[in-house]
Amino acid sequence: MSLIPDLFRGLGRRFWQCRRGTVIVVFSLVLPLLAIGSVGVAEVAEVMLTKTKLQRNVDAAAIQGAGEFGVDQSTATVERTRLYADGMAEPLRLRWTVASTAAIDAAARTVTVRQTANRASFFGNLLPPGGWNLAATATAIRTARKPLCVLGSQGTGAFGSPASVELQANSMITASDCLVQSNANMAAGAATTLWAGEARAAGSASGPIRPAAVTDAPAMADPFAAMRIDVPLLCDSLSLSLGSGTFYLNPGVHCGAITLLGTANLVLAPGDHYFLGPSLSVGGQSTITGSDVVVILKGLLTAQVTGSAVLQLEGRKSGPYAGFVLITDRSYSGDVGISTNNARKLIGTVYLPNASLTVDGNNNKVADQSPWTVVVARTIRTQGSANLTINSNYNSSTVPVPAGVGPQKDQPVRLAQ
Repeated sequence: MSLIPDLFRGLGRRFWQCRRGTVIVVFSLVLPLLAIGSVGVAEVAEVMLTKTKLQRNVDAAAIQGAGEFGVDQSTATVERTRLYADGMAEPLRLRWTVASTAAIDAAARTVTVRQTANRASFFGNLLPPGGWNLAATATAIRTARKPLCVLGSQGTGAFGSPASVELQANSMITASDCLVQSNANMAAGAATTLWAGEARAAGSASGPIRPAAVTDAPAMADPFAAMRIDVPLLCDSLSLSLGSGTFYLNPGVHCGAITLLGTANLVLAPGDHYFLGPSLSVGGQSTITGSDVVVILKGLLTAQVTGSAVLQLEGRKSGPYAGFVLITDRSYSGDVGISTNNARKLIGTVYLPNASLTVDGNNNKVADQSPWTVVVARTIRTQGSANLTINSNYNSSTVPVPAGVGPQKDQPVRLAQ
């Protein structure tokens, strides 16, 4: 009775012994493949991680370089950017050979950083052939880091000059903390000085401009091109000629010639003041003042503030012209001249879309006592020894800064790709 169970136990023992041998053989064949696979997975994971680190390096370096480009446009910025990327890659050099390059496109305001990495691959560079070769590239673009405060908006300057920002004689433009942009050439005479936080010209730039202007830059669109400048048809007051005394002028449409001479004092009441000409002449030791006002010129043959006249205007704080202090309507293509030595307070935006601004005089400062001023005109020209001073203390005034000028609303530096 025990022969059959014993027979089965013997057969089972021999079968298991045979199967165990097969498993050992199979396992001995599969084990190296498993080992190779696990090493390969680890290798690919490490390569992918390195690729990610390279991209982070070049992204950070490009942003860093674009930021520095706002201060220094020289080749030193390129080298600092390259060294910055190289320093970030130092931990990778335990296993990889890493090289970094940087380049600047001044016209496009971009900084591009590229980083490559190489090391031997598995099985003596067989997989992949020649080893692992990685590369990462990033380009950062710098939007106008300095606030826009002076714009010569058209391509041809006054009297056919190819410059829309021009300094003559011994004059100066001082705009130390903001952007001066010419959509044509930028020309500073040998005895002049243009100090800017940043200077850019769509054409060429010549003369003592500090820092050196970026040339062949993209033209900048008129930031107020869409703004409506509507001049009412009916007159509220007619010609006014004063040689002394004080006259208070209510907002409205002022038709006819306005002449202030001697010691006359014209006070503009808060609101919108339209001067339709044929002339606006402020001279002698007269004074024109106003707070929360905008002066809008149309159809004038001349608009001049001369002599020792006092021009002291603070722009509109509300309404459609909030942030503006002096405007010419779009049909006006003449020249607005300021040559007095007492035009030291112009708080707000001077917008002359198709007209020119000429600042002249003898050692006089214009707008220097204003917390902030912005000038957007067809052309801007300084003469004599005048100093057009553009401050940019935007938070020090209750006059709001119009959108399109002043502090940037977007990030000063961003990745372009």
